Amino acid sequence: METYGSFDVVVVGSGSAGSTAAIAAARTGASTLLVEKLPFLGGTSTAVLDTFYGFFTPGSQARKVVGGVADDVVAELRRLGPVLERPNTYGAGTGVTYLAEHLKVAWERLVTDAGARVLLHTAAVDVEASGGRVTALVLATRAGLRRVTAPVVVDASGDADVCHLAGFGYELAGELAPAQTLTTTFRVVNVDVARRRTIGKDELHALMEEAGVSGDYLLPRREGSDHITPVEGMMATVMTRVEQVRRQGDRVVNATDPDVLTEAEIAGRRQALEYVRFLRDRVPGYEQAALVALGTQIGMRETRRVHGDVRVTRDDVLAARQFDDQIGLCGAPIEDLH
Repeated sequence: METYGSFDVVVVGSGSAGSTAAIAAARTGASTLLVEKLPFLGGTSTAVLDTFYGFFTPGSQARKVVGGVADDVVAELRRLGPVLERPNTYGAGTGVTYLAEHLKVAWERLVTDAGARVLLHTAAVDVEASGGRVTALVLATRAGLRRVTAPVVVDASGDADVCHLAGFGYELAGELAPAQTLTTTFRVVNVDVARRRTIGKDELHALMEEAGVSGDYLLPRREGSDHITPVEGMMATVMTRVEQVRRQGDRVVNATDPDVLTEAEIAGRRQALEYVRFLRDRVPGYEQAALVALGTQIGMRETRRVHGDVRVTRDDVLAARQFDDQIGLCGAPIEDLH
């Protein structure tokens, strides 16, 4: 197997966590490689959603608690185009809504300007581990398998892929407690936003419930949301709901199983089209709306939960407990399981 190279730090997964880790590592002078399976950086932040939450605390008086690299990201986004600050539907505080296509470029510029190397269209498919540490990765690239070594490997895959391959301990979401569902996001254009604003969240949910009960629409989730975007007349949604957990005898499987994930992707897109039909038929302002984009991949909230040195509990979150070795803050509340 050919060797791709040796680095001080290799980061697997380029979502908000992975890209930030790569930027931070490279800025210290560490030789850094960022590996991403998609053709662009950003993970969920570019492939699924268009809003950062947790920068501000919820409540009547918002308090900004996130800065550092996050501020650099927002500054780069503002340089590329408009960015909106708006209230979240479910009480998660002020959200920062951006154009996902701009964020792809923003992540690339920040990562490469920091001095990190990027490999797109590349997945970690095997690891070498010794003494509880990963020392090398096998990467699947378009040119075949390549081996890369590093004394520090950051698993920011979102699904704990590296930890799984290394045999490290984790809990599979759905084994001990309910696993959060999956969501295929979508965006529509030609929306009359002023007319849409004539009804609020509760009225929208009532329309969903009425449509679902009628039997004319298949709407598994009836408390979904839509929101404005930086593009005039374009609305983005978080509406679909796809269950990911199923039992195979005594074994629980979730979206880490390739068959489950494949079925979920197909089901999510079918649901999205049904929600578009509902919006056009039943929701003011959507009469002339047209589907313009589906999420690049289905949105996954959790699959594997790595066994760390400490488990953060509900009480820790509600008390805003601080840790001596913390590396970041988040102002968002605990989400409902669904």
